[in-house]
Amino acid sequence: MWASNWGRGYMRKLLAVGTVAITAVTVALMVAATAFGTHVAPTLVSGNPSCPAGTTTLKVEPVADGTFSDGTLTVTIDVRDTAGGQVFDWTSNIGVDAVIAKGGPNGNVYTYNPEATGDTGLHAPTGPSGKFAGLSHISFCYDADQPPPTTTIPPSTTTDPKTTTTDPKTTTTVPK
Repeated sequence: MWASNWGRGYMRKLLAVGTVAITAVTVALMVAATAFGTHVAPTLVSGNPSCPAGTTTLKVEPVADGTFSDGTLTVTIDVRDTAGGQVFDWTSNIGVDAVIAKGGPNGNVYTYNPEATGDTGLHAPTGPSGKFAGLSHISFCYDADQPPPTTTIPPSTTTDPKTTTTDPKTTTTVPK
């Protein structure tokens, strides 16, 4: 009898600990996916799409594994072949607004709102073979946040004969 009761209590504790662990892992993955960027559906654009106005382009051509930078944006790309064709994963040091995967006569535009610092499984549009076209180039579109402008207000002076300015921050009144 004692062993049976001990066994049920142990199982309840084990189940509770397991539930807490699974919940913690799920929350951690959700937070990581939000920061990393969720895989977004591409928009097919005919021709050679370019980055949106107001953004800067980092173009990687030819496409290969590696780390690429323009001094502001640094991206690391991992390209691999799959049964469906060539795909790539990427990570970056700052947020990216869009990624253009060009292959064949068209391009896939992946737009991130909010900006993302990585994604997986991106590819060029599907070609006539039914597989993803080979990647001719990848463009990363970003807008580096600009620091707010600073305004300098020059010190003012007064020409009133009753006052004399000795320091731009201090005014002394002179009696008549």
